[in-house]
Amino acid sequence: MPAIVKVKIVEGRNLPIMDRGSELTDAYVDVKFQENTFRTLVCSKTLCPQWNSDWFKFETDDDQLQEDLLQIKVFDKDTVTANDPIGKVQISLVPLVCPGNPSCLSGWFPIFDTLHGIRGQIKVIVKVKYISVTNQNSLGVKFFYGNSVPSPYRLVEVKGFVEELILDDDPEYKWIDKIRTNRASNDARQLLFSRLAATLKGKIINKVLNVGGNAVIGYRQSFDLEGQFGVVVRAIGTTVLLRETTDSPFGVIATTPTDPIIAAVAAMTMSDTQKTVEDCSDQTLDQQGPTLPADVDQPIISSGRFQKRSGGSSHKLSITSDSGLSETAMFFPEARSPETTLPVTQTKVLFSAGDFPFYTMCSFPSGFVKSIGGLVTSRSVRLLDKLESMPEESDSRDKLWMEIRKEIKTHMKSLCCNAVIGYSETSTICEKLCVLSATGTAVILQSSSGDQTPGGGGGGGWGGGGEGECGACHIPYNVHTSPFNMNPQQCAVCDAGYVPDMLLTTIDVLPGVAVNGNGCFIKAQAFRWKRKQTWEASANSIGQLLPFMEYELHQQLSQTLKIRGMNAVVGIRYELCVGETAVCSIISGTAVYLAPLPSPSPIRVRCANQTPDQDGEDKWQMAIQQAHEKSKACNKITTPDGNSSTNDLSLSLSNKDALIVDIEDVKDEKRMARSLVSPFADHIYTSSGSHVPGLTGEVNEACHLLTQVCRIEVTPSLSSDKMAKIIDKNLQLLSFKLRNFTRCTLNNIRFRVHMPEEEEMVVVITAVAHLSALAPTVETSLQKRRRFRRFFSSGSNEIRFCEQAEDGPNNMLTFPDGTDTIQVHMTAGSYVSGWSTVRACLGHLNLYLIRESTDVRDLSSFTKTFMVEAQAVLRAHVASLGGTALLHYRVQDLTLIDGPHKNQAQILLNISGDAVILAPDQSKPPPA
Repeated sequence: MPAIVKVKIVEGRNLPIMDRGSELTDAYVDVKFQENTFRTLVCSKTLCPQWNSDWFKFETDDDQLQEDLLQIKVFDKDTVTANDPIGKVQISLVPLVCPGNPSCLSGWFPIFDTLHGIRGQIKVIVKVKYISVTNQNSLGVKFFYGNSVPSPYRLVEVKGFVEELILDDDPEYKWIDKIRTNRASNDARQLLFSRLAATLKGKIINKVLNVGGNAVIGYRQSFDLEGQFGVVVRAIGTTVLLRETTDSPFGVIATTPTDPIIAAVAAMTMSDTQKTVEDCSDQTLDQQGPTLPADVDQPIISSGRFQKRSGGSSHKLSITSDSGLSETAMFFPEARSPETTLPVTQTKVLFSAGDFPFYTMCSFPSGFVKSIGGLVTSRSVRLLDKLESMPEESDSRDKLWMEIRKEIKTHMKSLCCNAVIGYSETSTICEKLCVLSATGTAVILQSSSGDQTPGGGGGGGWGGGGEGECGACHIPYNVHTSPFNMNPQQCAVCDAGYVPDMLLTTIDVLPGVAVNGNGCFIKAQAFRWKRKQTWEASANSIGQLLPFMEYELHQQLSQTLKIRGMNAVVGIRYELCVGETAVCSIISGTAVYLAPLPSPSPIRVRCANQTPDQDGEDKWQMAIQQAHEKSKACNKITTPDGNSSTNDLSLSLSNKDALIVDIEDVKDEKRMARSLVSPFADHIYTSSGSHVPGLTGEVNEACHLLTQVCRIEVTPSLSSDKMAKIIDKNLQLLSFKLRNFTRCTLNNIRFRVHMPEEEEMVVVITAVAHLSALAPTVETSLQKRRRFRRFFSSGSNEIRFCEQAEDGPNNMLTFPDGTDTIQVHMTAGSYVSGWSTVRACLGHLNLYLIRESTDVRDLSSFTKTFMVEAQAVLRAHVASLGGTALLHYRVQDLTLIDGPHKNQAQILLNISGDAVILAPDQSKPPPA
């Protein structure tokens, strides 16, 4: 669709001093889009230039709008020498081309330079005007990083899994990089990565439109830096059909477009959707078709037609789409709040399954999931040099991921399930070595009828099909033909089906599942050394090493889970990092006590070299019991039926189902001692998800984003125990920052591990703190200093630096002159405390920034400053669109590289999130 982009450069401020004689700057601006460039006049001898330029016009179309970036470069005019670059601003125009979004952005943008950071601000106004409103389908696809349906929309149809991958050369490894400056190399790299991300998104949009969808939920985009082999940009997500709604749980009305052209496009799109809905709602099923329950009316189908399927089960239909492909469809009730007044005819959700029934969504409404099979994981170790020799390198990488997905599908079928939810794909690269990983939760998705689950599982007595307090905890397979050794027991709620003794999932707690007490964050880590050898030998050794590390991680996780008195872990996330001489892995999640599952089995300690009086075993049993009782009190866990704790000391020594833990050396003792103590204070409620399961009266006041970066020396003395000690110390630092609040929650705790060099490891920890409005505890300065000294009295030499890049006290985007103060909240979760819901979604933002310096005196300050600058750039983009918050903030990648020379360092950072407009809670004023 033809379009015109108009850009106006208004003014700048706080520019750096470029002329040492006058201590001023002669600044001008180059505006470039595609191959066209415009230049403003030079504002001489000022640090706050007033350009007020004419409107620069670029003729383009919607495809180029989505693939190219608007580049605004600021220079200092020199008479004799070459003009000096000050910095640049890159603006993505994708949010302006989506129906329903404003067609104009305006605001102050930080001028970012890869060698000096932020060097002032520039005010820019950008408008997009369409010449015609035909062929507007490509503009209506929205992307969401969140794992659930956004608030202003309701789910109509789940189309299925979408993925794409592209490969290109890395400018850092081209021959021209040897003769150009560091700034030019970094700028070329940033621009290439942004264009690759836009091109990838365009390919995914075509796939989404081909299947009749209009949005992608759970969008995950990753950059795989393969060095001399190039850079791979890949993305996965769940294709869905969404519709704006005016009857959301909070009564939110979506904002109307301000531009008349965009309003017309949105109106046409909505009218077409409503027409399709009306046509489909008039369809009737054949009498031999599926029998829907009494409370389920005819589903809404956006495309395709029903046909009777001979020989099929009573709850499946064959849908023949326009392309002639046959798919399997299931029906689900729409997610609604209990407070919402339902219409007479309820809308139902159509679910389509393709070749890979994988879904990146993690949060589901009641009725979607009938049964949870368990956690499924697949990993593959490959050599990149062998992939380079193949004719089509991108196809070879597609085949590798296809093999991973086929293995995940095989695991899913072995658990008698029909889908994988909470699906994610990650990769770790070390020069020529690449490890591909995929993780998800195998489930049975709810069918329209209440027939039995596949495999004749022992989950009989489902009745409502996954509703009620039992939820989806019943196992989907037969207890006598279980695919693995387990100890199934009868459901503690209904006493009609079988449940596992411990449940591990990558999704949140499903609605309707009864939770006993509160959840808490737990983790486990493993570190292994490997010999430095040829890459083929390293690939074989890592392939043999990974299963043992997986076993150690799950052993630590189950041990910590039982000590906490829990029986399930939800929201599990894996983090794997491979270096030249070491391998590191971290698993984290939220421990919960699910009522349908049995009480956790006790732990029995068996010490080697035990004395006859068994003082060692008794000491550990007493410590375990005390830790268990403390965890129950902190998390408010009540013992079922009023019985005493199952972890009682006397029971642990005689119970045949007890988990036996062998303590043979000092390492085992340290590991057990660390499992008994939580790194967080008692007044802090923690979780790996957006909220703490089972917590009543959650803190809903101030919201702060915390980022912890620590760099660890990989020395021969480093082990799993020392690594765990360092990570716990960093988690304690987060707890230390919240020491003055009597009640707060720490959600969305994430780990990111990278080994940029042979002798170093970088661990990035992000979390969202929700603070209470209670008065902080009074503490004098002397008491703070003493407490801080005691906290670091047992410091470790392995921590070379440990700094925090955190939001300001009010999440404000404030400029030095005190004007244009804008409140932009940033959170890794799906909501902001003190606000009722999301009023409008403005699109997703994805920035790839590079920061390099040859004058690094303190690496900790360098990293901290760059993290704050990156968040300031992201906030400015949100504010320019009129947004008030950035949800689902994620640090996709953080690579720290030491330069070959002294005081030289480089950081590569990829951050993303969803820009939204929040609706304030009318019952109380928004948080400051």
